[in-house]
Amino acid sequence: MVERLHEKGSPGDAATTDRRVLPRRLGPDQMAGWWRNPSSCDVEGIDTEDSPIYSVPLSISGRKRRALSRIAVIAEKEESDRIRKVLADSFTADELERMAEGPSLIVETEPRLRGCTGYYVRRQDGIPVPRIVLEEGTTPDGIVHEAVHHLRAMDGRTAFPTKGAVLDGRYGRMDKASRDEIFRREESETVAETVARTWPDPVESGYYSSIPGADPRAAYLRDQEIISGSRALKGRAAVRAAQENYARSSISRAIISANRRPRR
Repeated sequence: MVERLHEKGSPGDAATTDRRVLPRRLGPDQMAGWWRNPSSCDVEGIDTEDSPIYSVPLSISGRKRRALSRIAVIAEKEESDRIRKVLADSFTADELERMAEGPSLIVETEPRLRGCTGYYVRRQDGIPVPRIVLEEGTTPDGIVHEAVHHLRAMDGRTAFPTKGAVLDGRYGRMDKASRDEIFRREESETVAETVARTWPDPVESGYYSSIPGADPRAAYLRDQEIISGSRALKGRAAVRAAQENYARSSISRAIISANRRPRR
């Protein structure tokens, strides 16, 4: 239901409660009517004012609060609050607003993911709403990494061929070597920008284990110093630091394959 609301309705509906509120469990006729037009009424606990899906901690205010209230986070309240605080700390209001544009982002958590601690599903044919899936308890570096993927798509900076933040169908028709190179660039550049936006994390990206001849932790801490001076940047400063220092970074030498997603 949340995906349909983002695709055809407006997650901003949760800012107020409509005069007409349907129960969480809808009958067939109610579901059919809501499915055609999700903005025609509210569904209890989905887009009512008390919905935990769009709840933002009181410590976050202003434009950041408004932007984050348009992003769905499907998780236990404590985990949802933590994720939103990490996003607020790591991105500017302008960036969060871009991330919430169009069919706005959905973030959800799973108790355990196989082979990784998070992944981003970009908009494409058959997938109308972008989605981030995180393993519960993923550290700030992991949360920001997936959010950077989304911001790069919205900004047009992604290595993937896109049209209006939607994956271009020609990507699927490319040969494997070309797809692997796009995937490698996207992941390594996203790691570099994540490093620029975060303080040294207790758990470095698993991609650091893909650098030939390098100790993963030492390579990560080296990149922290090279890319951002071990500071947490935001906005243009973060993007510029990642781009200008990428060629000197350790992560630029990582051998990354689309067939393998490393855990942290």
